[in-house]
Amino acid sequence: MTLILPNYELPSRITVARQCLQIYQEEKNKLKRLIKDQRVCLTSDTWTSIQNLTYMVITAHWINDEWNLQKKILNFFHIPDHKGETIAKGIEACLLDWGIENLFTVTLDNATANSAAITHLKARINDRKGIILENNFLHVRCNAHILNLIVKGLSEQNESISRVRLAVKYVKSSASRTDSNCHQDCERCACYSCFYSCIRVSV
Repeated sequence: MTLILPNYELPSRITVARQCLQIYQEEKNKLKRLIKDQRVCLTSDTWTSIQNLTYMVITAHWINDEWNLQKKILNFFHIPDHKGETIAKGIEACLLDWGIENLFTVTLDNATANSAAITHLKARINDRKGIILENNFLHVRCNAHILNLIVKGLSEQNESISRVRLAVKYVKSSASRTDSNCHQDCERCACYSCFYSCIRVSV
């Protein structure tokens, strides 16, 4: 830099940090004004880093005046633990900090701590003017997380399913052990309903 602009003085670290914080605050105020009158949905997740530190992220989702879905990360911060009350306090602090009154839903993973978090949160925000149907539909469970749990559960049941298939094959291998109605082929079953029918007609 001294070769290109010899008279230019680089700003200090303190100056750069101060300007970054100033820009952040200006952008934050813009976003506050943008979501002030919107019906906002929140999503949140928590995880533990390899340093054994617990973090939480909160993202806001809303539909703007042009009917386009918008998404912005509001908070990313360290929390002491994964307890429901801790998560609820983090969400409540985010709502207060960003001035969000019209909260519609909060989407969280299908974990016991998150259910407890919603219970705590409801007790804290029930007096807000923007609540809908007494917050009965505030908690939305993450479908992607539920689907992931289902897939993991199926992989754990794979050995049991294989044993059932072998048992059905054994029954069907002899005419004296099979019934005329037992015509399902378990080896070709690719869905639960087909496999269930196969078991039903084989027992």
